[in-house]
Amino acid sequence: MYIITRKGPLYDPGLCRCCGAIKKCRLLNVEYEWQGRKEIYSDLFVDCFGLLLSHLDGEAKERLICATCVSRLREASTFRQQVLQCEEILLRTKIQSEGDSDLDCVKIEAEIKTECLMTSNEDTNDHNDVIDDIKPENKKRKSVRQKLKKRRKEDDRDVREEDLYNSRRISERLKELVNVDLAEKSTQAHNGYKLDNSTPYANIVTIVENSYACPFETSFSDYFCVYCRHLFTDPNKLREHTLNHDPLTFKEVLSNSANNKKVQIDMFRIDCRLCPQVINDFETLRDHLNSSHQIKLNLVSNEFLKFRLTSGSIACTECGTSFSFFHALKKHMAEHFGTCICDVCGAHYFEERMLVLHQKTHQKNEECFTCKECGKNFKSKYSRYIHIARLHKKEAAYQCSKCDEVFFSYSLRYRHMIDVHGEERTFQCEQCDRAYDSRKSLREHNRRFHLKILKHQCELCDKRFYLPSRLKEHMASHTGERNFRCEYCGKSYPRLRGLKVHMQSHSSDKKFKCVMCEASFTQNVNLKNHIKRQHQSLELDDYND
Repeated sequence: MYIITRKGPLYDPGLCRCCGAIKKCRLLNVEYEWQGRKEIYSDLFVDCFGLLLSHLDGEAKERLICATCVSRLREASTFRQQVLQCEEILLRTKIQSEGDSDLDCVKIEAEIKTECLMTSNEDTNDHNDVIDDIKPENKKRKSVRQKLKKRRKEDDRDVREEDLYNSRRISERLKELVNVDLAEKSTQAHNGYKLDNSTPYANIVTIVENSYACPFETSFSDYFCVYCRHLFTDPNKLREHTLNHDPLTFKEVLSNSANNKKVQIDMFRIDCRLCPQVINDFETLRDHLNSSHQIKLNLVSNEFLKFRLTSGSIACTECGTSFSFFHALKKHMAEHFGTCICDVCGAHYFEERMLVLHQKTHQKNEECFTCKECGKNFKSKYSRYIHIARLHKKEAAYQCSKCDEVFFSYSLRYRHMIDVHGEERTFQCEQCDRAYDSRKSLREHNRRFHLKILKHQCELCDKRFYLPSRLKEHMASHTGERNFRCEYCGKSYPRLRGLKVHMQSHSSDKKFKCVMCEASFTQNVNLKNHIKRQHQSLELDDYND
């Protein structure tokens, strides 16, 4: 399938001609945008490896490259630039050191010559007799040695000059190659914004302190305040709550948090805090802060993740794709900005640990953790621990994060967090007025009543049901079975729903209560039988209808 995106065309699925895998692919000879720069993958092959790929003018399916190979090609290009820059630095230091050493040698030779001349002039009168006594053979030997030394010095100087000339030529060539990348980087430093990677989170701190952008953290599809870790399910309440905190403390929050996590910013409201200017997007905010308040932002691409949180479906800010839950949207955002890529299937992740967990699914001999009690296998130690605690040891294993209470199931802890700690967990249906305290209940409601996903059909009639239990109850209407019996009057019903409706008629009946133990009964006969068994000393006549 051919897809046109803002950054370039995509083919899904496509056959990568570099690794032979069938994945979502891009075109080799088409220009794409990545981190604010233009790149053509066929040109990168020529620059990095000197490979001129063939058949680039043919059909699109013959010139595809997958995301995994693109990431490897980018790493090779980055490594090439790194080598070139280091080589240039080495040559510069080499040239400077050799130039300084040549100057030092000239100075030393000049000093030696002057000293020799002075000493020779002073000692000529004292050593005339000695010089006269020197034999002619010794003079010839000295003259030959001096000539050889002069020739060696001249040869060394010629070699040095040639080395200097060659090194200068290489450094000039390296400058030409490096200047190409420097020119591209210099084009990014425009409109007064500077490129600065040495100050992490500088943009985020500036944006939060000077605008109403809302930083937040998540756990699956639950939102957390970054300042106090209070939980919200409604993004409107999260934004309203965050306004109560001082944005100047956000820098301290970042310094205490993990540096390997991507910071998430809600751009739903990004108006300026310093003036009443209404702003709709990040680019307008950046220009406004620079022009009106002289606040410059460092041009760092993909420093944080931008979202526009809404109560209903959430749309991706990059491609506009809508999702019902935030967890699905964040997984999709990894396709745009995730730097950890699986070599097997090309899946993207933000964190290395998530990629490691994903790669274990591709391993044939996947590590499993076996329960010694029943032999059941689990994918993690934690799952095995929960299994042993619940089924074999009958221990509570779900710890509350806000108190010391421990529960036997996740649902009990979930209810405890709502009732005791007051966590707000209400999920409103967009189609009707119903509201639920869990996403699972809301999802089941939508699938059952609005989407009408009825997978279970009766083989004897055309009726369909959402749950298999409802189908089983319905089958009793065809077979005539009455498996649901009332414990008070003995009436039986084919469906549980009919029995429940019948039980409501007993709830309004007169109740017979025991005076001694306050036990209540719906029929007087049952009360009398209770008295005979438990309270033989009492007379039955005291209990009347």
